[in-house]
Amino acid sequence: RRLSALIENVLDFSCIEQGRKQYEFEPTDILALVRTTVKLMEPNAAEKGVSLKEETSLAAPERSEGGNIQLKIDGRAIQQALVNLIDNAIKHSPKGETVMVGIEMQNGGDATTLNSQPPTINLFVSDHGPGIPPEEHEKIFERFYRRGSELQRETQGVGIGLSLVKHIVEAHGGRVLVQSAVGQGSRFIIEIPIRNETSNTEH
Repeated sequence: RRLSALIENVLDFSCIEQGRKQYEFEPTDILALVRTTVKLMEPNAAEKGVSLKEETSLAAPERSEGGNIQLKIDGRAIQQALVNLIDNAIKHSPKGETVMVGIEMQNGGDATTLNSQPPTINLFVSDHGPGIPPEEHEKIFERFYRRGSELQRETQGVGIGLSLVKHIVEAHGGRVLVQSAVGQGSRFIIEIPIRNETSNTEH
């Protein structure tokens, strides 16, 4: 599974570099996608001695009558982004710790203000790892960037996972954020606009 995920990352990264990456946007049950992705990654977490838990703060009115949340997204791509974030969190979590994966709604600002933002569905992955210093919060999303030689020896990867996450999320009109400090763990957030009218496109 890890090898397949790595190959998929490399192939998608190659398509992005060549300007050939395509996304297929269609109505997707985002809550079901998160739950499926958590179950997919549970064996990897268990192998590392880490617990993987799902959390959602969405109230019933924010869901459709069927209890799901439909967003027009490329489900496979968003799942790939989530897998990369969860995989990173597991790799950097001490044995016995818990990685939280969840979904929440962020209401936009007042529509009458110039700084108003559309409401978003936020997917997040939180860990209790070593944390990331503020000066590296932007660098970690650069291709092939990896933190420090010591960290490179301790964790696997080639430094394209977070770069892919950023590209995938931006192709959906959203953004990826990191909240982290040394010794305080990390929280990665994928913000996806709820009113996303993006059609099939190339990036």
